[in-house]
Amino acid sequence: MKAMILAAGLGTRLRPLSLEIPKPVIPVLGEPLCGHAMAFLREHGASSFLLNLHHVPETVREKVTAWTAGRFPVEFTHEPEILGTGGGIGNAREYLRGGTFVTANSDAVARFPLGGALTLHRSNGALATLVLLPDPSRRYTPVRVRDDGRIAGFGGDAPAGAFEGFYTGYLIAEPDLLDRIPRDRPSCIVRDTLVPLVATGAPVYAFITEGTFLDFGTPADYLRGTLALLAEREGGKGPHSYVHPRASIGKGATVGPDAAVEEGAAIGAGATVRRAILWPGAAVPPGTLVENGILTPRGFVPG
Repeated sequence: MKAMILAAGLGTRLRPLSLEIPKPVIPVLGEPLCGHAMAFLREHGASSFLLNLHHVPETVREKVTAWTAGRFPVEFTHEPEILGTGGGIGNAREYLRGGTFVTANSDAVARFPLGGALTLHRSNGALATLVLLPDPSRRYTPVRVRDDGRIAGFGGDAPAGAFEGFYTGYLIAEPDLLDRIPRDRPSCIVRDTLVPLVATGAPVYAFITEGTFLDFGTPADYLRGTLALLAEREGGKGPHSYVHPRASIGKGATVGPDAAVEEGAAIGAGATVRRAILWPGAAVPPGTLVENGILTPRGFVPG
């Protein structure tokens, strides 16, 4: 199964961090952010990947290539003009043809039974299946679902349905969907492709599930998401901390609780880092405190 990671955004909400490192490859516990989605998809049968790039494409390509280290095939497309979620997928038509494929966003980490989603997609004979999770905080655009599992509609204008959740960005689709995406222009996969398909009664289904969804859109999201992954990695037992083997920790320094020290970061003697992320090249002076944010070589960003 082929997979596409949507990685062409500007990372506007993550600024100023995304002005230093493009959002798809910001460091998250020793891996590029998009690597977490790729690893999850590999666990569930994805054999090769394509990433669409726009902002600082060579940096994204370099970091992803270094992380994969030849373990599996990865290809890249470059969009001089951002094509949007629909245009980006459509631009990858030739790569994605040949069988069921899956797409995911590069700026979120999710955990859910993807194998169950694939089984449901195939048993329904679906053209497309969207993975939905509950949204009790109503942070995201609601998606409503009919009793038979088909998508009823998106947003406030959607008819009432049996379930209302949010779209995680995980889309399972058949190659025929690619021919329904507008050609040669930017587009949104939901607004410009899925909404018209739903209106005509096409077999567009939802996979309704429980799981974990971590949005890394803002600096605060990035800090929360990293610490949530750290807690998950350590089985929920605290306090939690991550120190890359090639980070430097001075004598008497305190790391944690809830700290991630990435490769090449340095903590001076007697310094303290808690509820914080240190980026590669970041340096904490001796005896100082860093907390509640992200320290980069350029400065501190509150989280």
